[in-house]
Amino acid sequence: MRVRKLLAAGSVLVVSATLQCLTTGSAFAADPAEVQAETTQATVDAAQHAADVACAASAASAKVRDAASGDASVAVTAKAAEDAAACQSAQDDLAKEKASLAGASGGPTSDADEPSVPDTHHPATGAITSDNLKWVSNSAGVGSNFAGANFIHYENLGYDFMIADGTGGLSVWSLKDPAHPLLVSSVPAAMLERGEDAHGPADTQARFYEGENPTVDVKRKLVFMARDPRSFGNRSHPNGRTGVYIIDLKDPWHPVLDTYQWVPAGHTETCINDCRYLWTVGPANNGSHVNGQPQDIAGTPQADWSGVPVYVTDVRDPMHPYTYATPVDMNRNNGHTDYTHSVDVDQDGVAWTSGFGGVRGFYTNGLHHDPTTNADRYASATDPVPYAGGSVPNNDPTYGTNSIDHNAYHVTQAASDHSSPTVKTADGTTYDKSDLLYVTQENVVSCTSTSGGGAGHFVVADLAGSYGGEDWSPTLGPNNRFFLKKIGDYTPIGDPASNPGASCSAHWFSVLGDMVAIAFYGQGVRILDMSDPTHPTATGYIRIPADTPNGQPANNASAAYWHNQYVYVADYSRGVDVLKYTGPVKGTLQPSVCWNACTSSQTAFVGSNADGGVGGTVGSTLSLTLGQTAPTFGTFTPGAAKDYTSSVAANVVSSAGDATLSVADPDANATGHLVNGTFSLPSPLQAKASSPAAGAGGAFAAVGGSAAPTTLLSYSGPAANDAVTIGFQQHIGATDALRTGAYSKSLTFTLSTTTP
Repeated sequence: MRVRKLLAAGSVLVVSATLQCLTTGSAFAADPAEVQAETTQATVDAAQHAADVACAASAASAKVRDAASGDASVAVTAKAAEDAAACQSAQDDLAKEKASLAGASGGPTSDADEPSVPDTHHPATGAITSDNLKWVSNSAGVGSNFAGANFIHYENLGYDFMIADGTGGLSVWSLKDPAHPLLVSSVPAAMLERGEDAHGPADTQARFYEGENPTVDVKRKLVFMARDPRSFGNRSHPNGRTGVYIIDLKDPWHPVLDTYQWVPAGHTETCINDCRYLWTVGPANNGSHVNGQPQDIAGTPQADWSGVPVYVTDVRDPMHPYTYATPVDMNRNNGHTDYTHSVDVDQDGVAWTSGFGGVRGFYTNGLHHDPTTNADRYASATDPVPYAGGSVPNNDPTYGTNSIDHNAYHVTQAASDHSSPTVKTADGTTYDKSDLLYVTQENVVSCTSTSGGGAGHFVVADLAGSYGGEDWSPTLGPNNRFFLKKIGDYTPIGDPASNPGASCSAHWFSVLGDMVAIAFYGQGVRILDMSDPTHPTATGYIRIPADTPNGQPANNASAAYWHNQYVYVADYSRGVDVLKYTGPVKGTLQPSVCWNACTSSQTAFVGSNADGGVGGTVGSTLSLTLGQTAPTFGTFTPGAAKDYTSSVAANVVSSAGDATLSVADPDANATGHLVNGTFSLPSPLQAKASSPAAGAGGAFAAVGGSAAPTTLLSYSGPAANDAVTIGFQQHIGATDALRTGAYSKSLTFTLSTTTP
């Protein structure tokens, strides 16, 4: 389903969507551009329909084969084999879709009598902080060493849990009291050890490394952790073993290791397309046992690779993951296959890969224009469509060998964000917000070191001029690079909390409105104001020094996450620190939280504390969004009278005094009727709607034209996230002549008001 929002005169917001109604011979999944990557019953039904169609064709081919003789039997036998394979493939896909949906869970219904785990709490004596960033608490977890964290909301309990991974394995905390995480369980490193197999010798030391930034499936309550080859006794790239651990966390007090999947990558991983797939990436070598030559999925060293690209794993059935042989993000370093370090999905579903050679964005779902071929095609997790990106200037004198583009965040603007799509900087330059790319460039040296160009910075790049496939040009090479323009730069060197002799590189960060919370290793955490992207400004800081006599480790901050009024910091020495930022949060908060994967099920609102009165204003809001799964009537049966029904979900947010939801068919051809080329159905398409706020609405009514839209719902006051169900009905008469093919219509849904 394509969704498009327009602002029209009279404070009317219009959403347009395509309704597809498929007849015999057309599978719902045949048009993936109309389907967002979210696993629902509708996607299972679509997979069932596709399997039914494929297997019916296989059965028909088998009959033709069995009846054939002579020379014709060769061709029909080949066709029967092809159709049988397609039937099996469709059935396999159906089984995976069912497994994915069946895994959805709200978690336990009670936390009564559930245990906690003994924990250590490091103090923050002598912390150097700004007035608006306060240390709240600490949990050492298992091992006091964490590279990254993530969060899962448990609907049945009504609160969140935090997970973090590091050398000690996986730790799990309850955030029922979000200021004081309670350690409730773990998957210790000893449980993650592997015996000898075709990919490596037996693990010899209970030391997991490193994770580095774990990804989670919030619906199925799964944790995915990449295994770096430097784990479990091995301390160098060439000799270890890479892969992914899949951990079931439906009961956060009792984690279950579902499976371990060998993957020829294993430094970080990210959920793609609603966690149907994982993109697992890095490091420089993946256990090939040949220095400087990573191996492919067959175990063959690749002499022309300088690092590991993206490997794709289907995890719809977490007990039976499948890794594809062909990697993604090849030739990323100006025509050369190099180390892809991380993947970050933005609010629009574009996956951004960072590593040596820069940052690239890819569509992984839907129909898009491929600038490298100048043709439209469907994107998938295994065959993405290039979007934008390129090399990012840095301080490395030998570009792409010392300072690595570590991770990135693409600025996007949700449909509900009515702020300006542009930003004007102090020097008067105007940038499109959607051209802004925040990037950490990692080079882990001290603030005073000049090695490799010095410690890595946090920078802002401009994507303008990179949407034509420039970074994928076959003409690129070491002497012909494609660079984005760097427009902003920040380093903690010289600021009030800096410690010149400690590690000083930028590392993992998260974004809230125009604010960035970012970790800088030995420099602690900074809060950056990005209102002017050309001048990132530190508005808050904290650095925790060592207090050796009292056993207090200094911070070695790896990642900082905005989450529910607090900033949680994964630290390589201290475990997890909890911070409270009390300064103003500038910019518009987006509905989706995007670190690593991107989801709307997490929350990242951070409040501001100040003396004085309390008040607030409500801006004019009129927002209509349609569900991510396109409605379908399935298969129309010629010669049989029947009323076919379907529905689509919608969400209404309105601050207006009244509002009307209506639908219209803007097509002058057979207005209000489904069409198939020059053919149309005799009976009109009918629609109705209902919702908790607006009630049942009316009965099914024919869809009118643009000049006479059909009213679906009427609101007598404001509404907040009103869950609307829009129903459709199509009557097929016993004598209706139906033409083979797909009948469809594009409809315009309008939410309007006369009292803004």
